[in-house]
Amino acid sequence: MHVVRAPGRVNLIGEHIDYCGLPVLPMALGRSVRLAFHPRSDRETRLVNRDPRFAPSAFAVNESIPPAPAGDWGNYARAAVGAVARRFPDLRGVDALVESDLPIAAGLSSSSALVVAMALAIMHANRVTMPSLELMELLGRGERYVGTAGGGMDQAIILGARSGYASRIDFHPLRLTPTAVPA
Repeated sequence: MHVVRAPGRVNLIGEHIDYCGLPVLPMALGRSVRLAFHPRSDRETRLVNRDPRFAPSAFAVNESIPPAPAGDWGNYARAAVGAVARRFPDLRGVDALVESDLPIAAGLSSSSALVVAMALAIMHANRVTMPSLELMELLGRGERYVGTAGGGMDQAIILGARSGYASRIDFHPLRLTPTAVPA
């Protein structure tokens, strides 16, 4: 059994401008999405959420995963796995338990944290890696699968945060510059 964690985030400066390519200043939170998983020997991925409001979700891992109905939480996992599968074909799936202490729909990027956690799990299960900046960009584009048009801030800070620091994020090219936050 393996566990990955992806924190939520708060944005200090620059709300809703990342998708215009403008710089932002977010930082990660202590609250997170956690995903306990084990690799499977086939291409199936099965997810169970500890929160009973979310039904189990299952899908086959490939480069073009059909979406569940609009609004289904499993679409965020599909977004992550599809993005990674387009970069690394022939991936095995995982069985996973998802839990989170991030409030839902509170502007703390719980959905993006799920995307990042799922990507980290599928990559770990298949022993594949890529540079952090590349993964940030891949998942920023990949989350558009669910119909969002974000600019990549969430994925960048979730993957690139440092404890005690906010990060100025520039997008062209993608660059994170840590800035100490007073205690």
